Amino acid sequence: MPSQQPSPADVAPAAPALQHHLFFALLPDTVAQLAASDLAQSLIARHDLQAQVRTPRLHATLLSLGWEAQLSERHLAWARAAAARVRASSFDLRFDHVLSFPRAPHAKRPCVLCAPAEPQACFRHLYEALHAALWSQVPDLQGLPPAPHVTPHMTLCYSRRAVPEQVVAPLGWTVNRFVLLHNRRGSSGPYELLGEWPLD
Repeated sequence: MPSQQPSPADVAPAAPALQHHLFFALLPDTVAQLAASDLAQSLIARHDLQAQVRTPRLHATLLSLGWEAQLSERHLAWARAAAARVRASSFDLRFDHVLSFPRAPHAKRPCVLCAPAEPQACFRHLYEALHAALWSQVPDLQGLPPAPHVTPHMTLCYSRRAVPEQVVAPLGWTVNRFVLLHNRRGSSGPYELLGEWPLD
């Protein structure tokens, strides 16, 4: 006797694909942006890498708000309200070495430009202030969760081949603002700028 096939009504709908990513970032000035692009091309040629990050998309990640199926106006309002409450001073951000971050098996690994080993106090202060402003808006939260560890970095390219950690010529800029960016999965154009906030 043939087995009974489930009807369409019995099949659970597939979860919607996560297509939209909101994240806070620090944007390099023109000089740092072009220097980072040149460095990426040099690393690609030297280590036979691939998939360089396009110059207009270069940024230092500050805090990710995760991926969503749809860009939520409520989520966006939450992010903007938190950012408006942050008070921090401008500071110099410097990077001086590159390495490959680990990734899941068979996934391309990001080759990143990283900050010096010593604590980046001003970056950390801005990150923690933004983290606190976001979580303080969550109702019925029992205490502020600790801010996860963060490594100041800028992704230059992606490749299945790992790049050994190595020192490079210092690269940096004066950070005088932070921004909220929107990335749509599969998009190759510049990120959509959804807000920016100056630092004192």
